[in-house]
Amino acid sequence: MDFLQQYAKEIFALSVPLLTWFLNYYFKAKAKLHVASPHGFTFLVEEPVKDQNGNVVSQRQTVKTMSHIVSNPGQDTATKVELVFNWKPPCINIWPSRHFIEHEQNDGRYVMVFDSLAPREQITCELLSVNNDLPALINVRSDQCTATQITMCPQPVVALWKQRIVAILMFLGLSLAIYVSTVFLQFLLAVAQ
Repeated sequence: MDFLQQYAKEIFALSVPLLTWFLNYYFKAKAKLHVASPHGFTFLVEEPVKDQNGNVVSQRQTVKTMSHIVSNPGQDTATKVELVFNWKPPCINIWPSRHFIEHEQNDGRYVMVFDSLAPREQITCELLSVNNDLPALINVRSDQCTATQITMCPQPVVALWKQRIVAILMFLGLSLAIYVSTVFLQFLLAVAQ
């Protein structure tokens, strides 16, 4: 304990810049991308498929749908957000409606490029195809990062008063933990003397 008492100022002086670097590195504002496919479905439609001559090819049709949600949960804007599909979807709907640039790569991949995605903003990409498969979403990226695939599922909404009670209890628990650790450190220093 003599070492700590003798060099406490120097140790503190060294720890402050390290703590500052750590906080700046891990908590600085940066863009993040998440992509999820919360829903896809195949509808069987009891409508016969006919060829050009009017002959019935199949008694029913299939309508396939798929949703993709791209969001930026980060603290900074993601620029040049690209969505790359295996091929161009027959029907596509973007919500909220936004301008995007589309092009095909040499190998036939379909690319949609959005100028930016602000913090906490999301776009939904709905695909629809009749009697054909839907293309897979191969990659989502921006100039800052590559998207992380996340799983989404419906969940019940918790009442606001319950959320506030939990937040208050968490704050009180954190305060108690800080108080107990401070008392424990004071006890250790008192015992060491």
